[in-house]
Amino acid sequence: MTDYDEMLSTVGRHLRPNEIRKLTSLLGRGEVISFAAGAPSAETFPLAELTEIAARVVREHGKFALQYGPTKGSSTLIDSVVSTMQKRGVHSSAAAIILTTGSQQGLDLVSRLLMNAGDVALVELPSYVGGTIALHNAQARLIGVRQDQGGLVLADLRDKLEAAQAAGQRVKCLYTIPNFQNPSGVSLALERRAEIVRLAEAFDFLILEDDPYFELYFDEDRAQRTPLAALNPERVIYLSSFSKVLAPGLRTAWVQAPPALAAKLELLKEGADLSSSVFDQAIVALAVREGLVENRLPMIREFYRVRREAMLTALEQHAPPNARWTKPTGGFFLWMEVAKEIDAKKLLPTAIESGVAYVPGQPFFVDDSGANTLRLAYSKETPEAIATGIARLCSLLHSAA
Repeated sequence: MTDYDEMLSTVGRHLRPNEIRKLTSLLGRGEVISFAAGAPSAETFPLAELTEIAARVVREHGKFALQYGPTKGSSTLIDSVVSTMQKRGVHSSAAAIILTTGSQQGLDLVSRLLMNAGDVALVELPSYVGGTIALHNAQARLIGVRQDQGGLVLADLRDKLEAAQAAGQRVKCLYTIPNFQNPSGVSLALERRAEIVRLAEAFDFLILEDDPYFELYFDEDRAQRTPLAALNPERVIYLSSFSKVLAPGLRTAWVQAPPALAAKLELLKEGADLSSSVFDQAIVALAVREGLVENRLPMIREFYRVRREAMLTALEQHAPPNARWTKPTGGFFLWMEVAKEIDAKKLLPTAIESGVAYVPGQPFFVDDSGANTLRLAYSKETPEAIATGIARLCSLLHSAA
C-alpha cells in the first residue's frame, strides 16, 4: 500500500506543516548569524541551579516524580500558577488551571475543544504559526484581523465580526498574543483590551489569550500588560508558560479557563497523554518555590533588552529608506516590512549564502499576504553579531529593492 489517503480522516488529509520548522535545515549552518530562532538563549538557562534541583527531586521525591501523575498536573505547581495569575491581576483557582506539555499542547487542546468544522476563528495579521496550525487542524475557518503599532485594529475586528454574522458564520474565538507578539513584537494597547472584551460579550465569542512573554518586558508600564483575563475571566482562556523564563526543555506550561471548560480540557488531555512529565513539573515547582524564576527575571530582561537595542541601532544605521520596523518593548521579536517588490522567502537562500538568516513573514499571515515582510529575533545572537548580521541583511535589501 503506497497511498493512504483513503485511510485518513478529514483532519489527516489536510494537516498543515509548520513552515518555520521546515526552514530548520537551511538555518542550521554554524557560520550563519541567525535572526530566525524564536527561542530563548541558552545563556539564560540556570544550568547549575537546575542540575542541583533535578538531583534533589530524584533524591528526595523520585518515587513520585518518576511515576505517572494527575492529568491536571502537580497540585504544588498548580498552586504556584494560581499565585502567579493573581499577581498578574487575574482571579484564579486550582479548578481553573490545567498544566500542559508546553503551550502548544494547550493551543491544540483548546482548539479541539471549541471548534467544529467551519467555525470561524479570528486571528491577528500576522499571527503565531503554532496557534494558527492548531486552529487549522481543528478545521476552523481562519480569518485575519489587521494590526498596527497598537495591536489589533478594532474597526477591522468589528467589520470581520459583522461580516461573519451577516454570512451566518459562527465566530467561536479570537486568538491573540497581546504582549510583545510573536511574530510582530507589538503589544495590544490598553484601551483596546477593554473594547475587545466588550466585543466578545456583544458577539458571543471566547478570547484565546496566548501570553508567554508577559514577564519579558523592558519598561515598567505594568498596566499596559493587563491580561484580558483580568477584565473578564469568563470570556477568556489564558495560556502561558515557563519556557521563556526558565527553560523550554522542561515543557511546562498552563491553561487557565473557566472551571467548566477546564474540566473538559482535562478530559481531552487524558486522551492525549494521560499526564505531562511529573519530573519536569517537580523541577519547575521547586525552582518557583525557591525563587529561582523570580530572582533571575531582572537579569533575563536586561539580557534581551541589550540585544533589542543592538538590533534597533543597527537598523537605524543600515536599513533602506523604504523599510519599516516595529520597536518592541519586550519579548524576542522585531517585525520588518521592506519594499513591495522584495519577496523575503525568495531572498532567504541568498541571505544565508551571505551569512545571515531570518524568517520570511508570509507564513504568519492566514490570508497569504506579507511576502515583503520578515521576522527578526534578537534573542539568540550577541549584540556584536546582531550588528554585523543586520548590516549584511540591509546590504542585501538595498541591492534587491
